[in-house]
Amino acid sequence: MMLLPLLYGIIAGVVLTLVVWILKKQGYSKATNVYTLATLVLGVLIVAYGYTVVRGFEGFAYFLLGTPIVLFSIITIIITTISNAKKHQSI
Repeated sequence: MMLLPLLYGIIAGVVLTLVVWILKKQGYSKATNVYTLATLVLGVLIVAYGYTVVRGFEGFAYFLLGTPIVLFSIITIIITTISNAKKHQSI
């Protein structure tokens, strides 16, 4: 039961990656950067809220929810940066 927030965070991260992939396929490269940065900020805020306000086991659940979102956001930022660099390099 305690790992349920972790599962929710992983699902949110996978959805993030899929949405960014769809947006890049349609040609919205600037929207992907804004979307991933907003998600990164949201994940950090979830972790900070769980650590400073909620605390205890419930705060740890917020940490388990926010950490995968932050990790998927960082991975998505790296992937979009590399793909944008390759796209501009070939022109």
